[in-house]
Amino acid sequence: MTDKNLLRIGFFGVFLGCLISFSACGSDSSSSSGDDLPSIESSESNGDGSADSGNDGSSPSGKTEGSSTSAATSGGSAAQKSETVSGKETLMEAQKIVNGTCGPSPAKINKGEIATWEFYRSAGEVYNQIMAPFVWTLKGAKNESLQGNGLNSVNVRYADAGTYTAKLNVDGNEITCSELQVQGVPITVEYCKPVGGKETANAGETVTWEIKASSDSEITGYVWSYEGENIVGDKTKTFTLGSDLHKVNVAPTVTVTNKDKTSEKYVCASTYVINPNKVDYTFVKGGEAIAIPTGEVWVVQIPEGANTLVCQGPPGGGATMSVFINDEALSEPKTDYFDAKIGSFSGQKVQFKIETNASTIDCNIPSW
Repeated sequence: MTDKNLLRIGFFGVFLGCLISFSACGSDSSSSSGDDLPSIESSESNGDGSADSGNDGSSPSGKTEGSSTSAATSGGSAAQKSETVSGKETLMEAQKIVNGTCGPSPAKINKGEIATWEFYRSAGEVYNQIMAPFVWTLKGAKNESLQGNGLNSVNVRYADAGTYTAKLNVDGNEITCSELQVQGVPITVEYCKPVGGKETANAGETVTWEIKASSDSEITGYVWSYEGENIVGDKTKTFTLGSDLHKVNVAPTVTVTNKDKTSEKYVCASTYVINPNKVDYTFVKGGEAIAIPTGEVWVVQIPEGANTLVCQGPPGGGATMSVFINDEALSEPKTDYFDAKIGSFSGQKVQFKIETNASTIDCNIPSW
């Protein structure tokens, strides 16, 4: 009997022992199945310019962007982690049975902390993984190469800030892991918002966003992105809103980097886009009332000869309401019942919005 077969028999015996005793014998890294806003087109700038994986090995999902500072929050107890060393055992022969994905958990840490790289199995069984050879290549880490049978998770330390990746050969299959961001000198983002506080805009218009960020390390770059398109820019960026957009929020994301290679991704405040040519509702003079949701901007058609708009709060009373046409208030706020003259808008398409403490308000245009 060969040494390889003896090793396999030994590993299988350990696996059976784990099942009998219900003790942990390496993680089960089986995988589980897995910014929306519409597209905006970039134009020239006018300015001056991860997932925590539990030891059950489920696939990482979800990420949070838009935090105000680039200091990472440690996942788990980083102080209790120790750096992984390569196993001294002979690597098993690759069978190309086990496969999957890999990535850091969490995806962002601070300089000097220990990073954990995890493997998430999508092919093969638990016992295949326990006996499979793992070879990790971790460029930039203190230990750049680690290997061992069943080594589905490794802890390594990075001395410098920056973006790092890893490669894993598992059971003879080559995998490139998702990226790890190691944060150094923090970047603080005060805001990223449309210039001039432009909360609404028409489809086809241009809107400029501005970001204000600071750091004790020199800011070296801004990359604006939307739906996979990354645009190197300055601290302001102008976008042309899609001509087919209607009643949607549009917001780019900007990644700020500094000289220390810290990177902070921030989701900007959005602009609500209206297409004035797409009518949501046509009022009929003398028609039935329509329930209009609070805070939504609608494009409505005002009929010819319209004179008065009437809005009624829900039963029970206490609804204070303000009505806006084309961003202008028709009158002072009123309670429960609202009427206002709208003759100047007769026959026009207008942007119509109600602000109230009720969920909806019923409005119509009477025949008188």
